[in-house]
Amino acid sequence: MAGNPGFLGMRGTGDWATNQRPENWREMILYLYPNGSAPLTAILSKLKEEKVDDPIFHWWTKLLPSQAGTVTARWLNVNNSGAVTSGSTAAGTTVYFVMSASDMTHFRVGHQVLCRDSDQYDVDFNGLVTSVNTSQLNVGVKLLEADDNADDSATYGANSVDRLLVVGNANAEGASMPDAISYDPVEWSNYTEIFRTSLSITRTARLTRLRTGDAYREAKRECLELHSIEMEKAFLWGFKWAGIGDNGKPKRTTMGLIRALQYGSDGSANVGVSDSFKVNTTYSGDTWLQSGKDWLDYYFEQMFRYGKSEKLAFVGSGALLGINQLAETYGTIQINPRTKAYGLAVNEWITPFGIVNMVTHPLFSFEATNRYSMVIFEPAGLRYRYVSDTMFMSEKSDQQNTGWTRRDGTDEEYLTEAGLEYHHPNGWGYLNGVGEDNAV
Repeated sequence: MAGNPGFLGMRGTGDWATNQRPENWREMILYLYPNGSAPLTAILSKLKEEKVDDPIFHWWTKLLPSQAGTVTARWLNVNNSGAVTSGSTAAGTTVYFVMSASDMTHFRVGHQVLCRDSDQYDVDFNGLVTSVNTSQLNVGVKLLEADDNADDSATYGANSVDRLLVVGNANAEGASMPDAISYDPVEWSNYTEIFRTSLSITRTARLTRLRTGDAYREAKRECLELHSIEMEKAFLWGFKWAGIGDNGKPKRTTMGLIRALQYGSDGSANVGVSDSFKVNTTYSGDTWLQSGKDWLDYYFEQMFRYGKSEKLAFVGSGALLGINQLAETYGTIQINPRTKAYGLAVNEWITPFGIVNMVTHPLFSFEATNRYSMVIFEPAGLRYRYVSDTMFMSEKSDQQNTGWTRRDGTDEEYLTEAGLEYHHPNGWGYLNGVGEDNAV
């Protein structure tokens, strides 16, 4: 069937045109193996890419600001004195809400705010910010209405507010320009990794006729496949590292997708979702069929808070089996087989939060410890950065080894120096134990 143009950020019409030849080796991987051993490497050939002139590259990302703060105390005086009592704060009264210095950066004079008790939503009342006091760590709010909205206003009101949210800004006619608020982007960096996969064949073997076909062509095909598989593994599980090789020259490994969503830009922050049903103590002793659906719903809700309403998931065969078992048991999980852009076969899972396009990944299914895993991401958030894109370093018979060191054969290789950028992995996830019973 016809592909879906622009599927998850992939460029092009979605199908190979008649007589169209792939323009590079990564496109060749997609052309030959759209559902093969390296689907990520293949998909990357149709995503954004950019050449770099340094093996260390940087980029910056910025999330939508929360424009909210957690309130830890409430006072009637700017010096953090004078207790606030519920149901007694009239419109026009100024209340000083204490919060952290980082939360205070979201507020300025003139902001319209919603004062909220996160346990009692009927408390909600509006006010205007009149001061932002960095020395006392409080935000002064003049109430636009009395704090008597709660059914039990004797207990809940301004004294129980624990969250302050910006809901607009109000300005008088002819007023001066208000203060500006700006947010700094987060810096990320990664390294390009040099991938090399060689093939070696003797002159005799190359000229020998085999029933299984041309030995050299098969060696070259296998070499490209192995090259793509090892790039694929690094792009998934790689760790960012720089050191010195045995020859005294710099050596680098690139940060993979899973590490990016687990540890973020500085290697310490868990920006995405990462969990295992098998060891999650919330579901201690439960079988997969008992609580697997609740666990998936919990984490999918978190992932779909960010990004688009459609994501891609690489899954192991065990994980896909577990999800199918939930579908058969509950009858409320809708999974449909689809063929997307460039022949990519997916199982389209329509969740309450968005669409997850599941691709069975051979490298997950083949390895027993990855079989019950899945990684969820948005391909449009990836960018392929390369010093040297995948190339085939060939030897010509009239040029190779013409001196006294000449070999009676051919030594060639595929070479790539590349890494990935990761934009906004907050809505991505790495889930393990999918389909397995809880073991704690």
